[in-house]
Amino acid sequence: MPLFLATNIVFQAYNTSSWANKGVVMLLLALSVYTWATIISKSGELKIMARKNLKMSRQLHGRAHPAQLYIEAAGKFAPGIPIATVYTEVMKSFMSILRKKGVEEPELVNWQPGAAGIKLTETEMASLRTVAESELSQQLLLIESRMSMLATCTSTAPSLGLFGTVWGIMESFMAMANSGSSLMVMKVAPGIAGALLTTVVGLLIAMPSAIIYNVLLDRVKFISVKTENFTEELITSIARIHTSSGGNS
Repeated sequence: MPLFLATNIVFQAYNTSSWANKGVVMLLLALSVYTWATIISKSGELKIMARKNLKMSRQLHGRAHPAQLYIEAAGKFAPGIPIATVYTEVMKSFMSILRKKGVEEPELVNWQPGAAGIKLTETEMASLRTVAESELSQQLLLIESRMSMLATCTSTAPSLGLFGTVWGIMESFMAMANSGSSLMVMKVAPGIAGALLTTVVGLLIAMPSAIIYNVLLDRVKFISVKTENFTEELITSIARIHTSSGGNS
């Protein structure tokens, strides 16, 4: 019954509101549809990213040399994996450097911990780090994509609702001022009720959206930090093997 009454009140308020207020309500509903579509899509995207990132990390973990997985997979990984994209770009540059030094892939496939690595110069390591940081920046942008638009929608909804309310109340007071009837309250009250509807709708959209936005933001930060950490660990791993004093030139 309370839900029925609430629904009835909303429909009555909508029916008594002005065309301007009805337009604001329709705009808010359209904004709500877009916001929830974005939330559902982004939530699924982040879930897939997190799962694939974890799988990729497990595949790489424990290998004697960071290039072994790249060689085994022939440089091909499923799309939509931030750390795989960073890893692939770094490995492309890394293998290009080694080929110029005459190093073949079997030497890396059979590499064992403690073996002397092909020594890389500081310039070559710097170029690898530049590639890693550049690709990392691109992946962070993809991870954070649509979050700013979602934040805009979440913050715009109550403001748009307030605009509709102010506009409706302004119209109601103008009607009150122009009315000489003793029944002006009965004439104006429905208009005010209709005007307040836009604020109610705006808040109903904004409140759950804000909560879910913060949940998604935490997931974005988690995946971003994991990707940043992976990138740093990858470069550190290559440097540890290929810039040690025991490496060959």
